[in-house]
Amino acid sequence: MTQPVTIPVIRPRRLFQAVEQQWPGQNVEISMLMPSSGIGSLFTLESALVAALLKITSAENIFEFGTFHGSTTVMLAANSGPRARITSLDLPQQQIVADNPAGLNLADADQNDQFLRLMYRDRGPFCVSQARPELQQKIRLIVADSRAFCPVTAGLAGSQDLVLVDGGHDFETEMNDSLKAFQLAKPDSVIIWHDYGSAIHTDVARCLQELATNHQLVAIGSTMLCLCLQGRFARLGLADG
Repeated sequence: MTQPVTIPVIRPRRLFQAVEQQWPGQNVEISMLMPSSGIGSLFTLESALVAALLKITSAENIFEFGTFHGSTTVMLAANSGPRARITSLDLPQQQIVADNPAGLNLADADQNDQFLRLMYRDRGPFCVSQARPELQQKIRLIVADSRAFCPVTAGLAGSQDLVLVDGGHDFETEMNDSLKAFQLAKPDSVIIWHDYGSAIHTDVARCLQELATNHQLVAIGSTMLCLCLQGRFARLGLADG
């Protein structure tokens, strides 16, 4: 039986140090919305680390699987340059089957995902619609099932500096989105996954363990982020325990 690949871990400070080295002696500001009291969004530390990666890479073409309420989408727009374009994809709200959120067990992976879909169905990406006009202008929303989305047909293959995978968490969807993330990414790019190490969404870790047999992945300690640092950004992924 093949042993699972161990994904190395780096400390959050490695990325913050990289920002400090790139802008020595300068204040580097980041912007984010007040963290939501509900589930389904990045934690504050995770948002700060994604913002750090935006600064390090000077990403201008950014793709997000899983818009949800759009708080991360707005954060990506706020922390990228004026020429940046953020493309974010999520399901058509009308296609989400009605259910009673109160009857769902949030400790169950499938029911947890259904709860998130219902929250998205009821409110949509409201953070985007409430964002400042200059941020809204940087954002393009794609309404589609990611399993039917084709990077080549969309004209986006090999075009993205940074890709964030945070849509459905079942194995099929996670692998679909991950493989398409690699299609979307440039040779010099960063791919970010959320919910790695989640006690509920264990299919994320299973998917990434499989991908780690062919790709250099690194997790960030004290978070649920996992990265693939490609090309000139690979130096950031040296494990430090």
